[in-house]
Amino acid sequence: MEGLLNFFAGLTTVFEQGLILAIMVMGIYLTYKILDFPDLSVDGSFPLGAFVLAAVVLKDINPILGMFIAFIAGALAGMATGAMHVRLNISNLLAGILTMSALYSVNSRVVGKANVYIPGDKTIFNLFSYDKLYILVIILVVCMFLKFLCDKALKDKRSFIISTCLYIILFIILMTYTVINKNVTLMIIADIVFIIKLCLDYLLNTKFGFALRAIGDNEDLVVGLGVNEKNMKMFGLMMANGLVALSGSLYGQYLKFADLQMGIGTMVIGLASIIIGQGVLKKDKIINNPSIVVIGAILYQFIIYIALRSNDWFKALYKTLHFSDGAIKMLEIRTTDLKLITALIVVIILAFSGKKLKIIFKTKG
Repeated sequence: MEGLLNFFAGLTTVFEQGLILAIMVMGIYLTYKILDFPDLSVDGSFPLGAFVLAAVVLKDINPILGMFIAFIAGALAGMATGAMHVRLNISNLLAGILTMSALYSVNSRVVGKANVYIPGDKTIFNLFSYDKLYILVIILVVCMFLKFLCDKALKDKRSFIISTCLYIILFIILMTYTVINKNVTLMIIADIVFIIKLCLDYLLNTKFGFALRAIGDNEDLVVGLGVNEKNMKMFGLMMANGLVALSGSLYGQYLKFADLQMGIGTMVIGLASIIIGQGVLKKDKIINNPSIVVIGAILYQFIIYIALRSNDWFKALYKTLHFSDGAIKMLEIRTTDLKLITALIVVIILAFSGKKLKIIFKTKG
């Protein structure tokens, strides 16, 4: 019983980290799905956001302003990648690798060391305490109202009603959890993610957003329509890396430290979240792609959580099977195995998707 309670208690961390990483995943979605651009510079942009935030708040500057500055820093990193690709004709993959490598040195110079502690009283989580819950609720209600207005204009009546009911249910659950636990961390993160998602939804439904989406689908068509595809790519990369850095700044505040190694595997985590989200859910009139990748990020964190929790279960199984202590130690899952688990998840899902596609083609043939 105690183990079950601990399991459910840990789910809060899954949602908190999943939502924080969802911001990063939305950025990677812009490059990977919208622009069809494998941007590896995100592995450097993520810790860049954390280090810039640390440098700002350590000078007693408001953490909200620090997150905005982190977004700008990430956008500049994206601009560097874009400039190398569209102006210097360097391949997209190599341009991202070069920026990622350069950012390793840049990140180490932001605060002058490879890792730095971020005081809890200087983070956004300290800025909004439980007694200021009404501010967070007002922000969330306003965002929901704007979301309902957009949905009413874009969705049919049935889809609008279902979507509205889902958001109201999620709002009630979030409010209940916050009031019972008197902890606003999840509410703060949810507000930030909701605001970013609304902005991304709006951007992708404008004429500019349609042109941006067309770049990845058919670049020649966009050029033929007289749109400057180079500037569009630059903007897309700046927006994507800005979101990744913003996610890094929030993650740094959540963990209370910034480290050079925290960006390793960012691209793989983002791809895994996108693939999981799109593998489980399908875009329709009720749920759009940005929502799908947010859910994918949470599902990814849940899978990792299950993998780590299963370590105790497997240990009990190994002891039942009379495995030696050496064998148990070798087979146990460690935190350093998370990257391996992520890679295996991506490989399995991609392999499954490939087989599914082959079956479809064979059926049609």
